This record gives sequence, structure tokens and C-alpha cells, in this order.
Amino acid sequence: MVAHKFTVDLNKPLVFQVGHLGESYQEWVHQPIVSKEGPRFFDSDFWEFLTRTAWWAIPTIWLPVVCWCISMSVRMGHTLPQTALMVAFGIFLWTFVEYVLHRFLFHIETKSYWGNTIHYLLHGCHHKHPMDGLRLVFPPAAAAILCIPKYHLNHHFRIQNKGFGITSAFWDRVFGTLPQTKAADRAR
Repeated sequence: MVAHKFTVDLNKPLVFQVGHLGESYQEWVHQPIVSKEGPRFFDSDFWEFLTRTAWWAIPTIWLPVVCWCISMSVRMGHTLPQTALMVAFGIFLWTFVEYVLHRFLFHIETKSYWGNTIHYLLHGCHHKHPMDGLRLVFPPAAAAILCIPKYHLNHHFRIQNKGFGITSAFWDRVFGTLPQTKAADRAR
């Protein structure tokens, strides 16, 4: 009996297909499809709706929360320098947590049906369809910043085992996962 390799049909909802790729999933998910329109994830319109977010939803939700937290710090009697230090520490902590999650959880290698399916929903879809504007997991402003130097896009299109920082390269420098520039690659 000849084993047939599973092929994903991009014209059908993807989520429950990708699990069938087994060990081939890692290779498949890291071959990006460059298109501004993302694929359909589910047959159900309800579940499909829950996977899409307009770009403005992230700042609309989080900016008021950040402003409220800062105003609460001031109302609690913290000085402006203390509040600024707490904000700076929060940014430092967030970039570290973001780096660790991206590098060690979102890049876990899977090959089981449910492992592949869950990974695709959490982060694999971002690698397969990195330009899908309705499935961003970070603020649009960060995406704009990343598109100018193309830092995080290197992680998707050039060196997928480097460049795990999303809004900052700081932790990539600390942990030695900073990708080299194309000029350095050509000089070799």
C-alpha cells in the first residue's frame, strides 16, 4: 500500500485540515503565502467572525486601559518620575514576555493532529499568511514600525530560527538570536 501525502486545499477552511499534515506541518507552515487577504479558517460564519479583528480594535481596547492605569498611579500619589519608571518597567517586562512566548511557545514543533491544529490557530496562521491584516496579534502601530525596517518580516521570509522579538530586537540581542543583515550575509 502506498501512503499518500496529505495536501491542504486552500479553497476550503484550513483549521481542521492542517492537523492532517502530521510531520509535514512544520515545513508547510513556514512557507508563507503573500496575500493581503487571509484564508477562511472555519465553515461556521460565527467561528470565522471570531478569528478576525479590525486593525483599530487593538488600540481602541488597550489605549484606554493604559491611560486608566497611568491615571490610577497618579491618583494613588505616585510622582510623574515614579509613574514613568513603572511604565518603562512595564514595557521592559512586556517585551521580555512577548519574546519568550514567541520563541518558546509559538515556535514549538508539533506533528500531532491537535498539536498542529492548535499551533496553527495560535501562531502558525501568522507564519503561513503574514500579511493577513485581520489576524494581527499585535497593535497596528507596531506592525507599521516593523514594516519600515522589515526586522520581524525577516523572521518570516529569511531566517525563521532568529528574530523572535516583535516590537523590539532587545531580547534577540540578549539571547543571541538577532538575525544578521543581508549585507553581512553577502560579505561571507
